[in-house]
Amino acid sequence: MDDFESSVSFSKSADFVRACIKMRKSAMAKRPRTMSLMSSVASSPTKELDALVLGNSLIGYGDKISIENMAIIENLITMSKMEANYEVPGNKDPKAWYHAFTKCLEELGCFVPDKGYSKYSATSLKITMDNVMVDIIQAAVEAAKAAIPGATVLSAITNSTLDALKKEPDALNLFNLEAKNTEGVRLTTIPCEQMANGIILIAVGAVDHQGGSDDGGALFVDWKTSSLEIFHGKSFVTFNPARYAEIKSDIEEYLGEHRKDVLVRRFSRRK
Repeated sequence: MDDFESSVSFSKSADFVRACIKMRKSAMAKRPRTMSLMSSVASSPTKELDALVLGNSLIGYGDKISIENMAIIENLITMSKMEANYEVPGNKDPKAWYHAFTKCLEELGCFVPDKGYSKYSATSLKITMDNVMVDIIQAAVEAAKAAIPGATVLSAITNSTLDALKKEPDALNLFNLEAKNTEGVRLTTIPCEQMANGIILIAVGAVDHQGGSDDGGALFVDWKTSSLEIFHGKSFVTFNPARYAEIKSDIEEYLGEHRKDVLVRRFSRRK
């Protein structure tokens, strides 16, 4: 499994976070505050609420992952999203944003062997956007499972998370609001599980489509994709939680109160 752990040293990850704090502190202070839903939802993960909408990301947790590792994942993803937003502002270059997101994950000590980004080729003429998300995650799982047999569970986590999301109107409406913009849809789907040796395994499927559509309904998960330009990124990611102690306090300082600017809604994946 050593081949699937980051070669970035603990100290280098800590230095990276401290450099980000220094660069972003003034920018964060000047940012307008946004309305937060944090007060109306559970602010910490639980075994019962094992899925969440985190801005325009949909995260689902497997049965074996600990609550502590759920919190680690959320902090790593939140910081990486915030850094990518600073590096590539304005929703203008989704490929550059995806690469900035995965680069930050790497700097934080994640192992990210594949950061491909390309045009999506649908396997049928009429499929819905939620099927696109499942298909992209499946491709990431296929890349991982030859070396990490446990990766196959991530596909099932994606399916159950999407199914549960559709039964949670508040979470679905928030995800819809956060993912849609004037240029189309941008989102990430992130199923997570913990392996027997304690390593966290994640698949990341990013979707970006150009041009609006409501073919199928107001909720983008029901949109038909035959007429849409869709690009996607897919990666599998591993992280050794033993690394986190070295950067925990720095990441929490980076996130600070601005963690509340990311809209969150937790729900149960097991519907």
